[in-house]
Amino acid sequence: MNEGKNTLIGILAIILGLIVIIFPLVSVLTFSVLMGLGIIFLGIWFFAQSFHVWEKNLAAGIADLLLGIIAVLFGIVFLGDVRVFEFLTFLALYIVGLFLIIAGFMALFSGKDLKSRGIGILGIIFGILYFIVGIYVANPLFLAIILGAFLILAGIMEIFVIPSGKPEKSKKAS
Repeated sequence: MNEGKNTLIGILAIILGLIVIIFPLVSVLTFSVLMGLGIIFLGIWFFAQSFHVWEKNLAAGIADLLLGIIAVLFGIVFLGDVRVFEFLTFLALYIVGLFLIIAGFMALFSGKDLKSRGIGILGIIFGILYFIVGIYVANPLFLAIILGAFLILAGIMEIFVIPSGKPEKSKKAS
């Protein structure tokens, strides 16, 4: 098994990203539920990531854990009441963007390898995109696509990018 590759988290992120992209097409009620689920899935991803990062960087692990808990709680609020969703939709877009930017900076500065830094840069870029699109686009479907794309790309990086922090052991001929 390759150290640094986390196939399970990568597959989970890809599946969650696809779910977020595919399903917010039916109605505001469905989108409210799916936005709540999307935020819960993002929280689950933060939560799972916290255990993966915990051994490398305690502060980043705790921050990921707290972000995961907060995201799950926000997601539950959006699942519970459509009126709350309608009232807080605009705010929700910025909350998700903020979560992505914070997670991006945490991965960027706590990561010692190319994969962690790459995911960090992706998080920052997608978080900023979420803010920009939230200002100019009233279509929440587009924003779900951005969040889904981030999760899919982060999942692909988790599966396929080998960290450069640990040199491979090579056999030298004596």
